Amino acid sequence: MQSLASIHDRNRTRIPAGLLGLVLLASVNVCEAAANPFSAAFVETFREACVPERLSYEGTVGHAKALGWVAVEPSSYPEFAKVMEHSAKGLEEAKADGLELSFQHVALARKVESRDLHLIVSFTGSEFLDQISCYLYDFAATAPVDAAAVGQMLGIAAPAQSMETAEITSHVWGPPPSMPRTLDTYLTYIPAGSPHVEQTGFDGVVLKFSTSAPDEAGQ
Repeated sequence: MQSLASIHDRNRTRIPAGLLGLVLLASVNVCEAAANPFSAAFVETFREACVPERLSYEGTVGHAKALGWVAVEPSSYPEFAKVMEHSAKGLEEAKADGLELSFQHVALARKVESRDLHLIVSFTGSEFLDQISCYLYDFAATAPVDAAAVGQMLGIAAPAQSMETAEITSHVWGPPPSMPRTLDTYLTYIPAGSPHVEQTGFDGVVLKFSTSAPDEAGQ
């Protein structure tokens, strides 16, 4: 089975969305996510770090650090290292396909309510589209994050697409009207033991969106 990132690239665009998009796009019925008491804190942490400066790569990194996020090496956490390995592989595959890309990123970590969370801020440049992407990971999650909490943050009542199986829970929302230039938002939960762990490099939860960068962003 192909990786979730490759499925996303084929369906949306050939430009890798930060080369870290770990979601499955499928048109199925919306399913209620299992209760996760950390949902509200997780989504608020994403909003606080990723929304205010979403039009700027350097701005988002600086803002996150001002909130207490600390730059780390991916090797600081085994699953974080695996995620970055998959990202590097995706970049090489994209270049092998003839795409002219530039890519930079910063990996950060912070403890929130006694949980170790990881944040990746990236900038992907190409002749077609420049994107600033923000990814929040909770590798210790053992239940999906409540999709309603993400919908409330975006101001969108329900996901455009959802999927819930024993192996993955995934939701995607279209561009939020309140956030010009921001593209789709993805929320994915992969439980331990899922075959998607091998394909993506992690189990737990990731929340991600990308923003079309204004001219000169990321420079």
